[in-house]
Amino acid sequence: MDYAPDLEFLEKLLLAAGPSGFEEEATGVFLEKAAGFAQAERDRHGNAYARLNPGGRPKVLLLGHADEIGVIVSHVEEKGFLRLKPLGGWDPQVLVGQRLRFLGKRGHVLGVVGRKAVHVLKEEERKKAVELEDLFADIGAGSREEALAHLEVGAVGVLDQPPQWLLGERLVSKALDNRLGAFVVLEALRLVAGKTEAEVVAVATVQEEIGAFGARTAAFREAPDLALVVDVHHDSAAPGMDKARVGEAELGRGVVLDVGPFVDREVLKGLRQAAEAEGIPYVLNAHGRWSGTDADEVAKVREGIPTGIVSIPLRYMHSPVEMVDFRDVERAVRLLAAYILRL
Repeated sequence: MDYAPDLEFLEKLLLAAGPSGFEEEATGVFLEKAAGFAQAERDRHGNAYARLNPGGRPKVLLLGHADEIGVIVSHVEEKGFLRLKPLGGWDPQVLVGQRLRFLGKRGHVLGVVGRKAVHVLKEEERKKAVELEDLFADIGAGSREEALAHLEVGAVGVLDQPPQWLLGERLVSKALDNRLGAFVVLEALRLVAGKTEAEVVAVATVQEEIGAFGARTAAFREAPDLALVVDVHHDSAAPGMDKARVGEAELGRGVVLDVGPFVDREVLKGLRQAAEAEGIPYVLNAHGRWSGTDADEVAKVREGIPTGIVSIPLRYMHSPVEMVDFRDVERAVRLLAAYILRL
């Protein structure tokens, strides 16, 4: 199946700020693109939808979460420094020395995450892992009043790391987890437009990083016949990774198909058949309870929705330098489209 990715759309998605619960900027990019070929809308929860063939059967829901990990300002100190709380699962070690972009009162406000220089750290401090409560952001303000003129308690921020291409097909950026999922589902929708009578709805879901709450809302609202969730999966090739724990996924080797309690066996069978028919390489990943994706909530909605999971191998998850091989992204798009066209 021929496919030419819209890289301009992907770049806009990745540059957008969209931490959990505050995804409007990212979902706005999604809706702007969707409006060119589908029925585009947003629900009260914040999920963004792109719809083909309303009323068609079967009804297929494609979900990729649009939120990214971020921070929220919890206190502004007298000298203008910002104390932070997490939005999503952070390893505080990766925050040290990073640039942040806050959603301020009059637009974006840039800042940095500071820590005492190594020269003045005590010996016990050097050996201790950094905790988020010990870190602070510096936006350059000289006082609390100056800082509050630009943002306030409750302002949210994300890493300020634009997408960059490395050697070969490798892409590095913040928010690949899981702005890639939102990209893949909308690109797959574009690929099947005019080729199917099924109702296909691509959703950029919200609040996955804090509990997959948006996916639950979307699944209940749409009541589809089946659903496909697109997310990312830990690459096992990087030094220190344990394949017995994280599976066999590797950048450039194909997509990952989950097997587990929340994955419908018939949907998985159909995904495997579509992949083999299209010559798309894949590996299987087993989970014994939760998958850690939107699928865990979607599969439980109403009387149960048959659900499958397609994941893209990714290195350095929840960091400023998340990395993928773009060939795997293209394979995910083609797989979703092939699956839908075989229904």
